[in-house]
Amino acid sequence: MKQFLKYFILLFILFLNSSVSLKKVNYTDAKNNNVCKELTGEILVYFIFVDSKETSPWTEFDIQSTIDSLDIAIRWMENQARQRSKYLKIKTDYYIGNEFTTITKNLPNGSVIASATEPNLKTGLNELNKWADNIARSAGQSFNIKEKDGIPDIKSPRDKERLIAFLRDENNVESVALLFLVNNYFRTDISIPVNTFSTDDVEFGIISYKYPSVIAHNIMHLYGAADLFATPYRRNEKNIKELSERYPDDIMQDVYGKTLGELNIGAYTEFLIGWRDVLSPELKPYLTDKFYNF
Repeated sequence: MKQFLKYFILLFILFLNSSVSLKKVNYTDAKNNNVCKELTGEILVYFIFVDSKETSPWTEFDIQSTIDSLDIAIRWMENQARQRSKYLKIKTDYYIGNEFTTITKNLPNGSVIASATEPNLKTGLNELNKWADNIARSAGQSFNIKEKDGIPDIKSPRDKERLIAFLRDENNVESVALLFLVNNYFRTDISIPVNTFSTDDVEFGIISYKYPSVIAHNIMHLYGAADLFATPYRRNEKNIKELSERYPDDIMQDVYGKTLGELNIGAYTEFLIGWRDVLSPELKPYLTDKFYNF
């Protein structure tokens, strides 16, 4: 079993062990939602390299190779949009200190998967939001805020919401995809999108691996794309089997270890990211599922 899929199944087991009820999930709730709406127009992908005591340290080589992977992922998404006559222009920027220094902030529970699920998913995600806010504050303190008459136009961003607002205005883009990168290249962990189904807080992603396919997969999550394989949010075995047959090479399948050259974007994913206005009737049963809520 592939490592990426295996750990999503582990995440599912943790859901089962901590749950008290079943709740219906509708994947269209993440469509055109929050800060990252449709994957069109001019957007900024802003990423922050984060070191913690239980992840491998970011070396200059790791950082450079990850930037290269991000560039490959972005060019692939732009090319996919161009093939469908959709306008997509992705800018990139990232926080890095002098001599390739990163921001050090330990994950709440060591790994991404433990931080997200312990002692339960609700508490875990709340802690990850606080973790992300602290990192955004550290990054925001490094910005050169413009002054007028000796007074800063705005205060330095104090959390991820204000960081995104600042970056959006500074870069004159429609939306900002905020990514936190931890170096789990030689470790086993997960990547995860946060806040994609709600508007209570801005969405962001935590990425554990520098594969271009994993990066593209998680950016698309922020713009409404749903996983097509077994996860805590997709449990219907019949639908999972049918989706694997319909879209075996879709970017929202389990892409761990796959190259972007062997992947594409199917009609179902196109609909969720705003590249298709209407979904075929035969695909509508795949828009809902049930997951354990606690």
